[in-house]
Amino acid sequence: MASSEAPSKVKVVIENVEKVTVEFQEVEKSSVKFRDNIQNAILSLDKSFNMQEVISTINHLDRSLAYLKLIKCIENISAEVQVSLVAGDDESTISLYTNLMDINYQMQKKLSACHHLVNYVKETVHFWHSLIKQKLSKEYNDILKTMKWPFCGNNINSLNTFMPETLTKFKILTEYLLHLQLPKETLKPMVTSTLLTDFMSVSLPISLMVQPLRQRFIYHFTGIKLTNRQDKPEWFFTQVLSWIKDHVQWIQKNVQPVANSIGFGYLNMKVEFMRALVQLAVEKLHSELSVAQYDDVLFAHLVDEALGFERELRETLFYPPTQPATVSILTQAQIFVKWINMEKKYATEKVDAILNSNTAWEKLSTSDSDDLKVTECADAFLALLTTISDRYKHLPQPGHRLQFLELQLELIDDWRIRLLQLLHENSEDPLTSQIPSILNTLHYVATVLEEWGVTVHFLQLYFFKKQFEAIETATLKGSDMTNNVGEVEGSVFDEAVALLRRLEKELINEISDSVALDIKARSRPYRTDRWFAMQSTKELVSLSVSPSGYSMFQELATQLNLLHSTLASPLFYQAWKNLALQLDQFLLEEVVLVNHFNTGGAEQLQYDIFRNFFPLFGLYLTKPESYFPLIKEACIVLNILLGSAILLLEALNNNDDVTIKEILADIGVHKMSPELVLRVIKTRTDICNT
Repeated sequence: MASSEAPSKVKVVIENVEKVTVEFQEVEKSSVKFRDNIQNAILSLDKSFNMQEVISTINHLDRSLAYLKLIKCIENISAEVQVSLVAGDDESTISLYTNLMDINYQMQKKLSACHHLVNYVKETVHFWHSLIKQKLSKEYNDILKTMKWPFCGNNINSLNTFMPETLTKFKILTEYLLHLQLPKETLKPMVTSTLLTDFMSVSLPISLMVQPLRQRFIYHFTGIKLTNRQDKPEWFFTQVLSWIKDHVQWIQKNVQPVANSIGFGYLNMKVEFMRALVQLAVEKLHSELSVAQYDDVLFAHLVDEALGFERELRETLFYPPTQPATVSILTQAQIFVKWINMEKKYATEKVDAILNSNTAWEKLSTSDSDDLKVTECADAFLALLTTISDRYKHLPQPGHRLQFLELQLELIDDWRIRLLQLLHENSEDPLTSQIPSILNTLHYVATVLEEWGVTVHFLQLYFFKKQFEAIETATLKGSDMTNNVGEVEGSVFDEAVALLRRLEKELINEISDSVALDIKARSRPYRTDRWFAMQSTKELVSLSVSPSGYSMFQELATQLNLLHSTLASPLFYQAWKNLALQLDQFLLEEVVLVNHFNTGGAEQLQYDIFRNFFPLFGLYLTKPESYFPLIKEACIVLNILLGSAILLLEALNNNDDVTIKEILADIGVHKMSPELVLRVIKTRTDICNT
């Protein structure tokens, strides 16, 4: 303690204590200040909470006030509507009603949470709609009576006889009724069956205009009226079509412009009028089918008339394909099964009648293309297929159309099999039997089917068929359908046409073979003639056809004429080409290669071929010699000069193939092989003797 170091340490400790004391005092001051700040912040926050409560209260009161104001507004509008109705001020009434509609639309659009208020507005709209509609409908019906609407029966002459003031009032009321339309979400379609739900409700003016027609329809085509006959469905279909034809132009001219002028141009008044009348026919069809489906005759007749009605609507009156009509009823499951079975039954009976007709194989005298030799059988069968196509082409569902397509393909195959049976029963000479007529029939039907296959209707069906097959394949394999779908080529008739063409080819070959056999049978004198001992042109004044060939050439001329007169032009050309191929080979093998020819014999053969044989074919085509290359070139080889023939013989024996081909080409030989040329040269007596 007494040392010199102690005082300095004590001093340091005292200084540190004093420093800490000063820092503590500063921290204490900061904490007091921070505490004051916290208390001030808490006080401010409490004031904010109070303010938020005040704001929330104000907002609630504001919404409540708006709620009450809206109710007051609705009440005021309702009061004004009532005053307008009592005063008969239709324009003010409709204007006030449209205000209500706008309010209702805005609340529906914004999805207001005030459900009671929304319902109150909606019910108010419906309440006034009912009253206004009742009043305006009476006025509208009165003006329609003044105009003598509808314009049919005794009123047909009153179409343009009413006063202009009447038409003006009609248009004004039409405008009011259009404004009176309820929102789409509140409309409930009035249908008598679930099958009619496709029929959207029509606008009020059209509904009121159709009402007297509906009453007439019900009067005439229900109950025990003489006009309500199950065996005469064409009566009510024709009546509906007649009403449409009598009125659509007038509606297009006088009602559609009214809708366009007030912003209702999206409504097609003509189509709505047609749809309302079509619904009458569909309702009647539905009720009739419930009875007619148990009677084949009645059912068939009803379906025919329903399809005719649909066709008239779509093709003549241009009823849009998106609008429902009679086929929507016919394609219901139970009815559709009955329909397609009936189609198959009657189509099969029709095919039997066509084939059993005494005039089935006669050529049509009214055929536009005589070259095709169209038979009554071919024309009637294609007419049957066309009729079936016309009956189902308006069906909206591809699946239904494909079922009818399968029926057509089945009929074509059955018809082909029936023709095969007829062919087996014909054991006569092909050209004098029914075979040419059957062949013409096959060819014409196959040609027409090929043309049909590339039309829009059948191309669409082919696409749908491939799509369905791809779906089935993908389902069986459990793979993605997109892997099986791509561009499709071909047509729905490819398989059927291929079978018909194969049968056609077989018959052409049979006829060609038969003709060739007849000609060959008459050729024996010609084949065995003395070709090695004939006089040359130097010894004769002029050449003429060989007497031994008269019979053969006469038979050829007769058969060619018969082929040409009995076969369609395309078939005739195929037949004579087959015949030319056989006769070319026959003349070479049975006349040239089995005989020997002196100079006179070679000249005579060339004369017979070029001046008699070729001209017979030349009656039906140009340059017939191009179809007989073997006998033509054989005549060339037989008639070249002796020196040239010897040189050619040496060349054939001593040169390579390339050189031989060049030498043969120089003398006009292109088709015959060197070996065959060598055999022909050796038939020359002047070569054999050297």
